[in-house]
Amino acid sequence: MDRLLLTLGIIFVSLTAGYAFRHAVAAGRIRLSGEAVILARQSLQTTAVFVLIPVSAMLSLWGLPSPDTRLLALPLLGLVAWVWGGALALLFARLLKLDRAQTGSLYCCGTFTNIGAVGSLVCVLFLGESAIALVALYRLCEELFYFSVSFPIARWYSQENDGQRLSFRNLRFDPILKVVLSALLLGIALNLLHVPRPDFCGPLASGFMILATVLFLFAIGLSLKLASLGRYTRQSLAVCLIKFVGVPLLVIGLAKGIGYGNVDNGLPLKVVAVLSAMPVAMTALVPPSLFRLDLDLANACWIFSTLALAAVLPVLIVILPRL
Repeated sequence: MDRLLLTLGIIFVSLTAGYAFRHAVAAGRIRLSGEAVILARQSLQTTAVFVLIPVSAMLSLWGLPSPDTRLLALPLLGLVAWVWGGALALLFARLLKLDRAQTGSLYCCGTFTNIGAVGSLVCVLFLGESAIALVALYRLCEELFYFSVSFPIARWYSQENDGQRLSFRNLRFDPILKVVLSALLLGIALNLLHVPRPDFCGPLASGFMILATVLFLFAIGLSLKLASLGRYTRQSLAVCLIKFVGVPLLVIGLAKGIGYGNVDNGLPLKVVAVLSAMPVAMTALVPPSLFRLDLDLANACWIFSTLALAAVLPVLIVILPRL
């Protein structure tokens, strides 16, 4: 219960603090320009993504005891989760008879998942410092998939699309991917070379990941816009079914089939269970904004699924010990 309350507190207090700070600036109680707020948000996200998270992952992977070769399948499970979530979203869009702009936004909400901030935090607080390295492996292909597959699909659903064929030629190695991959390789090298890891590195890895989450969620709060949830109740419920039922059932089943329940007391299986049941990522709002999809729908689904963590996390607390 303490871990549950701490996790929920960090998530919602960080978001609320960022949201309140932005409104204090708008009301003139804090003297900052709009450009300064945007710069602060970008700086916080950059620090979290390019410094704190990679260093935390490297330190954690360095300390893993004899990594099992089956862990190499973790990036594939991440890909399965994002592909399956997007596919289910397109299925629900057809069942709900959504137009192209709404379908594109629902697809973004189905495929983009908050494992970098919320997922990592939950894993650290629920499962301990060793989970950080597994989180990094699971999301190794995240940026590559999002930019080379998810963005083109979202663009294809744009109302301005003039019938052009769907193209996946935008394959790119995002700078984030390069930084994370370098950190993972360094951690693996130190591990395989049996370089002793100082005792303080374990708590430091956990602290960095928690700090990264706070900074990232505070930055999200700075740009948070509360849309009317009532207008998109059906779509939001569909996204919750995808995120918290459809994707976890498939991905956890695959993880069990690989044998993750027998590795390190089931830690990889528990990490996969947590990461496969996370809410919509804030990144899901980017394609709708760029390609003129239904931004309000994406915003509502993001808020609704994030609020649903208050019910999802207690369920995880009960399920994880039984995996």
